[in-house]
Amino acid sequence: MAEAAKALDLQQHLFELEANGFTVVPPEKVASSVFLKELEQAARETHRRQMAANPALMKAIGAGGAGEINSYALWDDPIYERALMNPVAQTLARFMTGHACRLSLFGAAVKPAASAALGLHCDTAMTEPYPPAPQFCNVTYALSDYSAENGSTTFVPGSHRLLRQPVGPEVEGDFTSTRGVAGMYAAQIAAPTPVTARAGSLIAWTGATWHGAVPRTAPGERVSILMYFCRWYLKTQSNFRDRIPAESMARWKDHPRFSQVLDVDPVWGFTDDLSAMKGMAGREVFPILDVPRP
Repeated sequence: MAEAAKALDLQQHLFELEANGFTVVPPEKVASSVFLKELEQAARETHRRQMAANPALMKAIGAGGAGEINSYALWDDPIYERALMNPVAQTLARFMTGHACRLSLFGAAVKPAASAALGLHCDTAMTEPYPPAPQFCNVTYALSDYSAENGSTTFVPGSHRLLRQPVGPEVEGDFTSTRGVAGMYAAQIAAPTPVTARAGSLIAWTGATWHGAVPRTAPGERVSILMYFCRWYLKTQSNFRDRIPAESMARWKDHPRFSQVLDVDPVWGFTDDLSAMKGMAGREVFPILDVPRP
């Protein structure tokens, strides 16, 4: 981890994850401009196809303020596999949720103008209080400029240490009302702040970090690829294991981390005597820097 963080110039960003619960990696550290533009085009094409096939469903999903998300986009375009295996994204995810973390969800999202706000929440689906070590994390490619007028994600710095969901008025960013836990105990919680990021940045946050989104008031669309990870012993939202195309496995046959992150050989759920041996590879620590930055 230390080797990868130094080689990729991510040390400050790992510190920010510890201190604030989120970080923004600028595009020049993430990937080439050509790759990032192609990734944006792929995300837009995935969205276009989904809107054509399921317009009512996509609009219903987008009504919540997070954007019109296709949550199973990974196999739509081979470029998504490269986005997943990007050593910058892998370093961030593995720092937060362990070297053997699994991909839980891979989504392509487009947030149009005049979209709704998204209330504060965190992405940990566990009984409170949460474990101090993050169990989930989000690594998102911001493929268009993020700002308040562009419908940016908002974060509450330091909220990952609270180890719980916001409740009552806290969901709307009110931390003073005595109807909420923070106000009841006069806790000093930072105000939610819209993040600013240039197109092509990676925005990463822990599963315990309070975040939401403001409505987009500017013309145009917010485009992103979101990757949600969890620790190896948790159940993923998406069943990638049973739907991996043979050509995808062939492309990554020399990089066992690809099959591991998709939980191809799960640690638990043995079906025969050899399953236990296969499962041991599910916890192995594989190199980060053996895959070049795209």
